[in-house]
Amino acid sequence: MVLARLAEDIPNPKKITVQRVYRNNGDFMDGLVILEGGVNIGPALYLDYYYRTLNKGSSFAAVYRDIIAQYERNRATGRINVDFFTDYEKVKSRIVMKLINREKNAEFLTDVPHIDYLDLSVVFVGVFPVDSDIGNASIMVRNAHMMIWEQHPDTLYETAKVNTIRLMPPRLRQMSSLMHDLASLPDYPTVPIPDDPLYPMYVLTNNRDYFGAANMVYTELISSYADKFQADFYILPSSIHEVILVPTASDDRLADFSKMVSEVNAGHVENEDILADHAYYYSRRENAITF
Repeated sequence: MVLARLAEDIPNPKKITVQRVYRNNGDFMDGLVILEGGVNIGPALYLDYYYRTLNKGSSFAAVYRDIIAQYERNRATGRINVDFFTDYEKVKSRIVMKLINREKNAEFLTDVPHIDYLDLSVVFVGVFPVDSDIGNASIMVRNAHMMIWEQHPDTLYETAKVNTIRLMPPRLRQMSSLMHDLASLPDYPTVPIPDDPLYPMYVLTNNRDYFGAANMVYTELISSYADKFQADFYILPSSIHEVILVPTASDDRLADFSKMVSEVNAGHVENEDILADHAYYYSRRENAITF
C-alpha cells in the first residue's frame, strides 16, 4: 500500500525500492529508498519503525505523512559516482573505524575485513560527503573491495585509525550535563543511569555522535584522560556510538557495573546499537583495557 501510494505521489523520473539492509548484531531492516530526478544515492527510511507505529494505533495517513516528511527532509539532490570506490588511493582518506560486538556479528564478519579487539571487532566504513542537507553517505568495506584494492586489514586499520580521529574528533562530556540537555528534547526516553557522587560518569563519543565507541581503540587517548583524572576507568559500553568512563581507584565494582550494562541493554537499548553486555576496565599501571 505504501509503495503504491508513493508511486502516485512522487514525480517521475523516480525509482522506489525496498532493500533488506544488515544493520548490526544480526538485525536486518527493510530500508525504503526513493530516488528521483536521476539521483543515484539517498537515505534509507527504515520501515520497521513505521510498522511499529502502526501497530501502536497510529493511522495509515499519519504514518504516510511522516514517511513523506522524512523523505523531504533528507532527500539527496545530486549524483555520486560509486565507481571511485574501486580506487584505493581515492577512498583511503575517508575510511573510518566502527567497533562492533564480535560474537553477535560472527556471520557478518566473514564478509568484511576486520581487526579483533578484546572481545569486539573493528570494521571499516567509507564516509563521503553528498550534499549539505543530508551530510554523509557511508559504504561498508567488504572483502571484495580488499581484493580489488590489494590491501591487508592491518594496513587498513592503521589508515582508519588516523582518519577516524581526524574526521570525527573525540569528545568527552560529563554525564550530568549531557542528560540535562537530553531531558529537554521531546519524547526522549529515560534511561536509568545512577547518579553516584563517588562514581562520576563521563560520556566519550565524537563530534558526530556516530560510531564514537571506536575511541576505545585509542589507548593513548584513554591514557590521557586517566592522567587528567589521576584515576583508572570503568568503561561502560553504552552503545556503538559512545562509551561511559567512570574514574576509579580499583576494579572491585567491575561485576556491579557489568550487571548494570546488561540490564540497561536489555530494557533500554536497541539491539542494533548494543556493543557489549559487560563493562571493561582501564588500568593506568598496565596501560591496558581488560574485561
